[in-house]
Amino acid sequence: MRDRKQRSAINAVLNLVHDAQMAKSRENTLTYLLLNVKDVFDHVMLKQLIKILIKQKILINLINWIKCFLQNWIIDLAFDEEHQKSKEIFTEILQELFISLILFLIYIQHLFLKIRARIENLQSLSYIDNVTLYIEEKSIDKNVKKLKKMTKIAFTWANENAMQFDNSKFELIHFESHKVTFNQTIMLLNDIVVKSKICIQWLEVWLDWKLNFKMHVQTKIVAVTRTLHSLFRLMNSEWELNAKSEKQLYLACIIIISDYDVKIWWNNQKSHAIKFHKLQNAALWKILKAFQTSLIEVMQIETEISSVKVQLDQKCKNYAIKIVELLKKHLTRKWIFISYSS
Repeated sequence: MRDRKQRSAINAVLNLVHDAQMAKSRENTLTYLLLNVKDVFDHVMLKQLIKILIKQKILINLINWIKCFLQNWIIDLAFDEEHQKSKEIFTEILQELFISLILFLIYIQHLFLKIRARIENLQSLSYIDNVTLYIEEKSIDKNVKKLKKMTKIAFTWANENAMQFDNSKFELIHFESHKVTFNQTIMLLNDIVVKSKICIQWLEVWLDWKLNFKMHVQTKIVAVTRTLHSLFRLMNSEWELNAKSEKQLYLACIIIISDYDVKIWWNNQKSHAIKFHKLQNAALWKILKAFQTSLIEVMQIETEISSVKVQLDQKCKNYAIKIVELLKKHLTRKWIFISYSS
C-alpha cells in the first residue's frame, strides 16, 4: 500500500515478477489481467463499508468513529474578510488522508475473497486502485477462460457496490518460456475487448513477456539522459558551480533515477550496465573538467563515485538485508525464502 511502512510499489512488482519466474520454471503459462478502479475514493458506500467492518468484527467504538469521520464535515468560506456561515457538506473519503487508503483496502478486499472462492488457482495483487489478477495453467486458453469468468464476477460486484473500472486501463499479458501468440482476447461485460500485449507498464515498471526488462531499462536511460543534459546546462551557467556541488547534484538528481527500481531488473546484465556506464562517464568528465582520454578508474577515485556495477550490486545487497529484517509473515520475505529453500 502506498506510504505504508515496509510495503511499497517495489515489493508489489517484485512479487508479481517472482510468480511469473516461478511459473516459467514449472513450464507453465502465467496470465496477468491489470484492472484500475475509476475514481477510487469517490465510490465507497458508507453503508456497505459499515457492513464489512461488522463482518470483520471490528470494535464498535472504531466503527462509530469511522462513521462519524465520513459524515460530519463542515466547510467555512472566507473572502476579503467576509465570512459565511458554516455549512455541512457531503463527501466521500478524502484521497489525501492516510486512513482513506486503509478504508478503501478494507472495502475492496471482499472482491478478492469472492473471486478466490469461485475460481481455483487465481491469485490477486493490489496497490490501492491498481489491481492485478493472474492465473497459472499449462496453456493460455485455460488462463483466458478462467479470467473471463473472473471478470464477470468482478463487474457484478462493482455494480452492486457502486464502483467502476477504468476501461482504458485494462491490460492483458502472458508470460511464457516459448514464443507467445498475441491474438488472445478477453470480452468484458460491457463489450470491451482486451487484447494481449508483449509489454505492459505497472507501477512505473515496464514488464515484457520474456522478463528481460529491455523496455524498462531503455525508458530509464531516456529519463536519465534528459535529466543529465539539464544538469549539464546548469553546470555551464554563469554561476560556475564547483566540483563538489556538481557531484552533489549528480547524486541527488541522476543516481536516484537510475537506482530506484534496480532490485527488480538487475541481474548482472552487461548490456544494461554499459548504457548506464556511458552516462556516468560523461558526468565524471563534466564534473572534473577532465579530458575524455582520462582514466575512468582515476576519476571514480577522485569523485568518490563507485562504478555502475558496484552501485547496482550494492543496491540489491541492501535490499536483501532489508528483506531479512522484515517481519516473518511479510509476503515478500515468505516468497523469497520459499524460492531459495526450493
